[in-house]
Amino acid sequence: MASETGGVSLGLPDVFYRRLFSLIPIESLDSVLGELAAVWCEATAAKAAYLILFDQESQKLTAGIFRRSQADADCFTQASIQIDPGRSFTEQARSIAEQGRPFQLISSSPVHFFPIPCEQIALAGVFLFSTQGPENTISVSSELTEISYRLFTLAMQTGNTQGSQHEDCHSCHTELAQGKVARQRVLPNTDKLEAMAEFAAGAGHEINNPVATIAGRVQMLLKQETDPERRQSLATIGGQAYRIRDMIGDAMLFGRPPAPHPTAVNLSKVVDDVQQSLSEAIRSSGVLLTVDLPGTNCLWADETQLKVVISNLISNCLNVLDVGGQIWISAEETTVAAVPMLHLQIRDNGPGLSEQEQEHLFDPFYSARQAGRGLGFGLSKCWRIVDLHGGQIEAEASPGRGVTFHLFWPLNPSED
Repeated sequence: MASETGGVSLGLPDVFYRRLFSLIPIESLDSVLGELAAVWCEATAAKAAYLILFDQESQKLTAGIFRRSQADADCFTQASIQIDPGRSFTEQARSIAEQGRPFQLISSSPVHFFPIPCEQIALAGVFLFSTQGPENTISVSSELTEISYRLFTLAMQTGNTQGSQHEDCHSCHTELAQGKVARQRVLPNTDKLEAMAEFAAGAGHEINNPVATIAGRVQMLLKQETDPERRQSLATIGGQAYRIRDMIGDAMLFGRPPAPHPTAVNLSKVVDDVQQSLSEAIRSSGVLLTVDLPGTNCLWADETQLKVVISNLISNCLNVLDVGGQIWISAEETTVAAVPMLHLQIRDNGPGLSEQEQEHLFDPFYSARQAGRGLGFGLSKCWRIVDLHGGQIEAEASPGRGVTFHLFWPLNPSED
């Protein structure tokens, strides 16, 4: 940027000012997070920028992440963040940020924290993942800190944080200035799923008894019936009764699943077994499945239940892909909240998720497929199994760019 003396300033170039000032008037705090994180990342030549705002009163973290390698922003809101007043300001900020997204999942570059003063919120700042030290970006970061403060203040004054589109366990996205659509994170709504599981377990027993009686009486009548038309009608009734029984069985398994019996399990072998069991479906679909797993990865899991999870996730991808579509499976070790985990990714290049699918992706009884082709318990059962093992599951999508399922599974036995 040219200075008044005709020299060249090392401050923030005009192009970034134009991008940030185009956000005013501010429609919502969410509308600035993605673009602001992108500007912090690009203006400082960092690998990634993680922008956080933490409200101590509500214990809610609102954040935006931008990675240069992916060229899009990921925005989210997460409640129930825990704080440790005994830590220094920077250590506390890092603890809060990593409860939202572990740094290992963002970038392996060194991390530098720049606090952003904001009276209306307990803590705000940005973590830059960069090989350059803070002293190399002091002029740019100083200007960005001031602009960030002004944008946050404007958003708080208009009360737009209350109108945020991002709820605790729903997907979100940010439109960037270049017209790129940010990735969308879809997390299971644990409160809703727990309530639905309780309902499913109770209602399942009540419904199962009369259905079992109907199916039993149909079998008795079929033994004595000789009229072909009546036999056909009885067979139809029996078939539908068994279909209800299977649905209730899935509901009861979701509500009260068997306790897992975890042992050390080789992930590559589990994926091979699942791939073999789905070989006909994969072949007939015309989809290419690529597996890139280290042969030594071991998980602490109930092998049967782990296979159910992986099989459902692959099947979910198969259901939305046309001939020539692709599925990729990969894994790497990481740490989440000080727990060693294996981060397993199952990704497809399908159509992504609609707004309705984002809202109900993990809900039982919901299926995006044609009516009658599925009971909608695949992903809800996955969530239940992963949760029982002390792991985490979420989806990531962009319209027209496919879906990635992220599975975080403990590597070692839990202390419980």
